[in-house]
Amino acid sequence: MKQELTLGTKILNGFLRLMITCLIGILIAIPIALILDWLGIFK
Repeated sequence: MKQELTLGTKILNGFLRLMITCLIGILIAIPIALILDWLGIFK
C-alpha cells in the first residue's frame, strides 16, 4: 500500500531539510571562522 504525501507534509519536509542544511552549514562555519581568526586572517 503506497502512502500519499499531502502538500503540508511536503512543505514541512522541505522546510526541515532547509533548516538541517542551515544548521550543518553553521556548525561547519564556526570552527573554520575560529581557525581563520586564530591564524590572524580577520585583521
